[in-house]
Amino acid sequence: MSDPYRDWDAAYVLGALSPAERREYEGHLGGCVACAAAVASFAGMPGILSVVPRETSVELLEPVPPRASLVPGLVRAVRDSRRRGRARVAAALAGAALAGAVAGSRLIAQGCSPDPRIDRTTLVPATVPSAGLDSGHLGAGDAPAR
Repeated sequence: MSDPYRDWDAAYVLGALSPAERREYEGHLGGCVACAAAVASFAGMPGILSVVPRETSVELLEPVPPRASLVPGLVRAVRDSRRRGRARVAAALAGAALAGAVAGSRLIAQGCSPDPRIDRTTLVPATVPSAGLDSGHLGAGDAPAR
């Protein structure tokens, strides 16, 4: 069951209740610890409000101008977040493609049967087949034997 007097505490402390409502609420305060604690929490409020100048209190009653809409900022934040997410995915895919290309090239290179006549570090033939030339004379595209 909810307490029908739970919202009367501030009105009581500020003197906004009618005399009949005030007597009724004071009767309730004698048996309700929660409402008595709420009234005690507001006890210093009239003293605080008494030091506020009348001009300031009137200004506080005027409607507050609406703030600029938050929607454009939120839309921008979501758009930036999605853009960063897409960039991360693209970078991950590029890295995976590069790793796959490197691994594939190593597998293909290891699967080739090596030709003993080719020096793979310089890609220059390691031996020169003699095609009827003297051992002391080299032809125009021949490399020296090692």
